[in-house]
Amino acid sequence: MPSKHINGKSLYYTIDEPAQKPLATVMLIHGLGSSSSYFLPVIPYLIPSIRCIAVDIAGSGLSEIGESEQTIESIVDDVISLLDALDIKNNITIIGHSMGGIVASSLAADHANRVNGVVLIGPVNPSDAISRVFTSRIEAVKQDGVEGLAKSIPEAATGKLSTALHHAFIRNLIIRTSAEGYMSLCRVISTAKGPRYEAITAPLLLIAGSDDKTAPMEGCEAIVQRYATNKALKCIKVLDGIGHWHCIEAGDVVAKHIKNFVLGDKVLST
Repeated sequence: MPSKHINGKSLYYTIDEPAQKPLATVMLIHGLGSSSSYFLPVIPYLIPSIRCIAVDIAGSGLSEIGESEQTIESIVDDVISLLDALDIKNNITIIGHSMGGIVASSLAADHANRVNGVVLIGPVNPSDAISRVFTSRIEAVKQDGVEGLAKSIPEAATGKLSTALHHAFIRNLIIRTSAEGYMSLCRVISTAKGPRYEAITAPLLLIAGSDDKTAPMEGCEAIVQRYATNKALKCIKVLDGIGHWHCIEAGDVVAKHIKNFVLGDKVLST
């Protein structure tokens, strides 16, 4: 089982390499109630030419939670430390889903020399309203564990094109997250400050779902507008009928957009 001892805890990760020298490297960061497995429907479309690294955030999947309280900054530090341990120093496209979008933008702002592109998939945009939602979710988990969320979220947070198989995949991701790990990331989101979007100039692709209630279009457009990236180097792709679990609901379409972006001249020349 691939893992590294990072900042006092064991972090599980996967790394998939092309048969030939990779043309690019992507770092995949999942969201709340999820794991690196979230990206499994996407990775097979990328690895013919792209090195794919995915990590289980501390307290999620097969990674230990550690003893320190987590923050966006601590997760960024974990990701950077993992890349250092793998001796991957630069020319990385950072891909973040949901809460992972906050991490991806924060990493791009604070470690600009290592990042040549950012892909945000249904990114959460920190706000007082978001803080209240995830503070209340902590109380729900304290009372009922993650089981109640595993029953409701798969249907409530997906789009009109989702299937029973998609719901089962999402339920499995949530139910396999410990209550402690889930609440830890709820606190991360509820206390998160907005990333320094204005400090980021890397090319940006934002993938949104038309049926996404967690990361609605208004918030996605606000993020893109605040990025300091040249207008010609940032864009939004909207997936019709897709909710908040994009890589599960439409993995092939998400992969196509990521591949075109990562291997495009705008990113490779950065």
